[in-house]
Amino acid sequence: MLQTRQMRYFVAVAEELNFHRASDRLHISQPALWRQIRDLEQEVGVALLDRQARGLALTEAGRSFLEDCRDILERMEGARLQAQRVAQGQVGTLHLAFNEIAGRRQEFPRFLKEFRESYPHINLQLHVMMSQRQVEAIRNSEIDAGFLFRHASERSDFETLIVGHDDFVLVLPKEHPMLRKPTLTLADLAGQPLIMPNPRNNGLTHEKLVSAMKAAGFSPNIAQFADNENTLLNLVSAGMGLSFVNSSCRVPPTQGVVLRAIVDLSMPVALELTWLGSNLNPALARFVELVERQSGDVGHIEQLLETGMG
Repeated sequence: MLQTRQMRYFVAVAEELNFHRASDRLHISQPALWRQIRDLEQEVGVALLDRQARGLALTEAGRSFLEDCRDILERMEGARLQAQRVAQGQVGTLHLAFNEIAGRRQEFPRFLKEFRESYPHINLQLHVMMSQRQVEAIRNSEIDAGFLFRHASERSDFETLIVGHDDFVLVLPKEHPMLRKPTLTLADLAGQPLIMPNPRNNGLTHEKLVSAMKAAGFSPNIAQFADNENTLLNLVSAGMGLSFVNSSCRVPPTQGVVLRAIVDLSMPVALELTWLGSNLNPALARFVELVERQSGDVGHIEQLLETGMG
């Protein structure tokens, strides 16, 4: 069976056309090199060198074999270097999820840009997902990691890196009578039509809001469900009901809604980079390192990764 060592020896002899110079170049003895080339010719089954009194020359078969050897050795070296770069997280593919709100923030592309500039040969595949869907996708290895919200009481089976914190506030139309009150409590929401997070996509947040209102002595009057913050804000602006958003929500002046705190509602959530500890993708390790470096400035990270309803 042909060996790459024999190919390297042959290339040196073919390029030098002199066993003495080739042996010096390869740092082996001349007799050992001569035996290696002889064994190679026997393995190939044809003469590769024309041994003449005035020196060596390549046969036609030798010239063809030389080009093939160079090509094979070059590709093998490329394969070796590529494997090293993959193992070091310099190349590869990283599947990263985030929610709709983070995706349309101006800062978010700049955040990703640093990773792309640091690791230009990593193929970064981005996926827009709600937090609950991200958990399923991480567990099923559909994505490598995701930026998602986790409630303070919610147990995580994953590796996590906290990059920010948030809570929930009430969103009302600008002209709503409740805005005349100096403070708002959950009891003020009794009988009010509410636009709630869809339990299909955001079950835990929905459950916690319902439980908080029941603890305040009433069941919520659910008028609509909403799957994302943009839809929710538009429905509130249209007068369809009141709702809840994260306190980090930035409402455009033209939206026609106002955010107000509910003094007896506390539902803190952590914004986390989340991944499976068993995920051995080296590109993931590089991304976690980058986010960990930036997470020292929580305020900056929260601007980059504002989310709506999870």
